[in-house]
Amino acid sequence: MAEECCICLTVPLPKIWVMHLAVNTAINGVLKRNGTRSPGYMPCDIPDLTRKIPAPEVQAHPHPLGTDVANRMPSLSTEQLASELEQVKKDKMYLQERLKTFEKRHHNERRQLGRAVRAAAKLREKLKSCRVSEKRALKMRESSRIAAVRANERAQRDVVTVLGRMADERDTLQSNLQSCRSKIRALEKQCARFPLILETRIAKAKVAPTVFRLKRKGIYTTEARMLARLLISSGCAQEKVGRLVQQFGRIFGCHVKEQMSAHTIRRAVFEGCIASDIQIGHEIATSSSVTISGDGTTHRHVNYEARHMVVRAPETYSSESSESPVEGTDPLQAVPKNRLIGVESSVDHTSETQSRGWKSKLADITSKFNNSPFAKRAGQTLSIEECGRKLAGMGGDHAADQFKTTDLLAAWKRDMTYLVLAREHLEASSPALGTLVADAGAAAIQSVGGEDAWMVLSDEERVAITAEEIERARMMLGKSLLEALPEAEQRPLDLFLRLGCAMHKDLNSVKGGNAAMMAEWANLGVPPPILLANKQNASTLRDIDVDAIVGASSLILHEELNPAELRALESSARGGVKTASLAGAIFNHKDDKKGQHDAYTSYFRELVGQPLRFPDTSNTRYQSYCAAAAELLVHREEYLGFLEVVRDQKQRPGFNHMEENVYNALQDVPTLTELAALTLYAQAITQPYIRVARRHQNGLLLGPLHHRLKTHIQSLIDNPDLLLSAGATFHTASLDGLDWEHPEAVSTVLKMAPSLPYLKPIFVAFLRGALTTWTRFTQEFAPGGAIDRASDAERDAAWIFPTNDHNEGALGRFRVWARSHPNGTEAYYNAQARVSHNQTEEFMAVHLTSEDDQKYLRAAARELDSSGHAAERRRERVRHAVQTAARAARERQERMRKAAEAQAKVDATVLILEADLLVGLTKDKLEEQLEVYRKRLGDKEVPLKSKIPKKLEKLEALQGALSRYQSRRAQGCSDTDSD
Repeated sequence: MAEECCICLTVPLPKIWVMHLAVNTAINGVLKRNGTRSPGYMPCDIPDLTRKIPAPEVQAHPHPLGTDVANRMPSLSTEQLASELEQVKKDKMYLQERLKTFEKRHHNERRQLGRAVRAAAKLREKLKSCRVSEKRALKMRESSRIAAVRANERAQRDVVTVLGRMADERDTLQSNLQSCRSKIRALEKQCARFPLILETRIAKAKVAPTVFRLKRKGIYTTEARMLARLLISSGCAQEKVGRLVQQFGRIFGCHVKEQMSAHTIRRAVFEGCIASDIQIGHEIATSSSVTISGDGTTHRHVNYEARHMVVRAPETYSSESSESPVEGTDPLQAVPKNRLIGVESSVDHTSETQSRGWKSKLADITSKFNNSPFAKRAGQTLSIEECGRKLAGMGGDHAADQFKTTDLLAAWKRDMTYLVLAREHLEASSPALGTLVADAGAAAIQSVGGEDAWMVLSDEERVAITAEEIERARMMLGKSLLEALPEAEQRPLDLFLRLGCAMHKDLNSVKGGNAAMMAEWANLGVPPPILLANKQNASTLRDIDVDAIVGASSLILHEELNPAELRALESSARGGVKTASLAGAIFNHKDDKKGQHDAYTSYFRELVGQPLRFPDTSNTRYQSYCAAAAELLVHREEYLGFLEVVRDQKQRPGFNHMEENVYNALQDVPTLTELAALTLYAQAITQPYIRVARRHQNGLLLGPLHHRLKTHIQSLIDNPDLLLSAGATFHTASLDGLDWEHPEAVSTVLKMAPSLPYLKPIFVAFLRGALTTWTRFTQEFAPGGAIDRASDAERDAAWIFPTNDHNEGALGRFRVWARSHPNGTEAYYNAQARVSHNQTEEFMAVHLTSEDDQKYLRAAARELDSSGHAAERRRERVRHAVQTAARAARERQERMRKAAEAQAKVDATVLILEADLLVGLTKDKLEEQLEVYRKRLGDKEVPLKSKIPKKLEKLEALQGALSRYQSRRAQGCSDTDSD
């Protein structure tokens, strides 16, 4: 134990006491000169600065925190102790910073005291001046004394105030200092207790793992719902998502208490669908123009429509800042993005139904967007009229219904443009609005027949009629406003371009070339490819020399064929395309229970050295027939060998009928010639074309490509040796001058060319047919057409993708999904597909993060989930089918009734057999006589009514029919006499 000792310390005088002494001295001096007694002010007692202070008792401790604490400390690692001591040091530093703050305040008060001292000095100077003035003028002494007394009083009051304030501040600082000392003692005690607390918590953590909660205030968090959507899009079933999340938690060392139900998972997926609607509504609102595209197919005898829309949007939302304003994205910096609108069933595939489907979908999107907190927060609104006005074009295939749909939507865009222009005009002019409403009201009364008829109507009927008249008036006003605009301002409002799918153009060019190629055999007068009839037709044609019959026109004149044989011959096909189709059915059938499939793959893996997949002609994929032709020619010997293996390995060796057809076709020179023509066309034209057409670009800019393509085909027609000569190269024969897509196929055809004597004329015929088809299917790029007349800015505003692959792919993906999810609804599929395709999760992470947004998404998803949307669609299809059947039955009955009446009229008509009486008949009577010959007597040579519209033509036809009738009667009588 250390000894006690007394230490004499010379302590420096504190600054606060020095200031108090200075002030007190100054005040006493002033009062003494003025004859006033000092109040004996002393702010505080100054302690004895030299006194004996006992030295603190020093004890030796083996541990800085005490022996007892040291005994309770766990065996911690050096790193853990260092970390905890570092935290204690940080806490002490924080308290030292607080002490510095208090010292700064004390410094400020000290400065205030200095200013008070200087003020006192100034007062002394004033007193001195007063004495000088007293000597100079005795008359001013009394006034000076009074002034000095008053100044002294004011100074005393100021000093007292300052000293009082300083005393209060001193008390505050002392209190704060005491509080800081208490906190330091508390922190020291916490540091002493920390090892024990740490040991206890580590023990608890080892016993019970960390609990991770998916809910906050009873609601699953945004992150949990996002995770559910991610697992569903990855193929996880609804019922397994909850258990899978818990399993993930166990793997990562934490306990997930909640298990998400399938019901919650489904609604989380629907929330993505609602968010996608909000996203597309926002992108439409921020885009100056949009374009649309669509396609249809059937699945399980139900029609489905796929829809996409091209909008201007950022390349990705993840790079945007959530703090930036919603409208901060410059549309000029945005890029065209193809957004999936959905795949939905429809009652039929008519143009009217497609047009109504687009309008309904856009109305649903605008409703969801306008009701969202996001739109209100951004100050955005979107109307169906604005959506229609922004439509600038449509893409699709070349079917007739697509052309009509385009016309219907273009007309709708024009009407919506009228309404938008009228609305803007009426919003800017109140008198114009009043005039329009008054005129519409008057027109409504006039439309029902006047005031008396108007008063008879109910309120609902009046409102409906008035609304119709107002709408009509708005339409007329908008039309007049549009017509009054200069042409330069009208063009953007009238802009609506259409583009056909590039892949369908090429598909139809191959179809047109094949038709011309097959017809060329008859022009050459040589035997065509062997007939590839099915088993039934082959049995019917067993005794007929089909090679002697070349053209379909000769079938009608061939008198030796009976009707069954003629029908079998007309329904049977031949040639390269048919061979490729049959080969696809054998080697890669769309039904995996039919065909060779894996046996074919294994055989060619061993024989060729690499796995082969025969082109999917069984599913009619794009370019599959040309690719199949190349495949059959390159490995022709291998395919013949494989068919022989298939034949010989059977229990009863032999080909089936399809295998025999393919085996024979691969050894038939005309068939090989057509396969060679298909191969060359694909390598020279199709493959270079699709390399360009399938790029991410504006299809409206492909006019020069199609012009160059047609020019190249014509050059090959004029000089087929560019491709058929032994020295042909891709530099001159290929459309783009690049290397062949399948060089081995071209070299194989050129090697076979000497053994194919009619390859050149057949290939030229194919090119002519393809060129004719290309000309017909590229009319939208014709000089003077809408696309050609459009400016660069207009073509950019009407951005349309070159192909319709996105819609074809969406329909295919839906059919695959529907097979594996037979009970899934369209809305559930669309929710997954749209969130994945449209980058909706990124949009939600940036723009839909507030609690109001999440609340709206949950409410809208609950409404969608409980709406019975799938049942309503089924009922709609059933109602339409019943109504269509009933209408068709009524129409059929009406036709039968009219046919019965017409037949009764024909039966009641008296046939005139005297030629002289026919001249005097009227046109209607002549037609009645002709009907007798057509329907009662069965004269096939009597022309149809539409073919002979004039009276003279009818008379001539009737005279001929009468002559034939009399000849038949005379022939019948002579046969009877001979018998």
